[in-house]
Amino acid sequence: MRLNLLPVIGLLFLPACGSKSEQAEGVGSLQGDKAFPVTWSGELLPPGPDGGTALSIAVLADTDFSGFCTTPADAGYVLPPSRFVMVSVLGPPAAGTFEVGSATGPGFVQIQQRLTDGGTETLAVATSGSIQLTTATTDQLVGSFDVQVQDKSDGMKTGLSGTFDAPFCANRK
Repeated sequence: MRLNLLPVIGLLFLPACGSKSEQAEGVGSLQGDKAFPVTWSGELLPPGPDGGTALSIAVLADTDFSGFCTTPADAGYVLPPSRFVMVSVLGPPAAGTFEVGSATGPGFVQIQQRLTDGGTETLAVATSGSIQLTTATTDQLVGSFDVQVQDKSDGMKTGLSGTFDAPFCANRK
């Protein structure tokens, strides 16, 4: 079975588990032809249909997404136009190395762009490589990844690697 998480961006708009109030400062970096400066990182834990954590996601963005992590009073926040990388592992947070791009591998990395009209476009998807999570809790994801991504427009493959220290970000929409 091929793990297809392209629609996972929709998960950004589902309520995340937990009840933290504010986003702590996260850090991250990207290297490779498709890299961009990272100015914000956060951990999302979208709930599955059974109420458990369906995915552990670290988001690395070139724009401040902290408004995404605010209290219910700020529910009208709209994410700004930006580029971001989603580093996902199927299941609840767990430290370890996770294969990306195989038919059974639990890891997934994609580069997306948030458009001015509020839509999202997938720019590239990882076809091989791995994600290493050194700290994986419901409060923080820390790790790195080294993958080959395939550009959605021309099919070209290139390397993308990165590091992240992503504190929990409660999506309160």
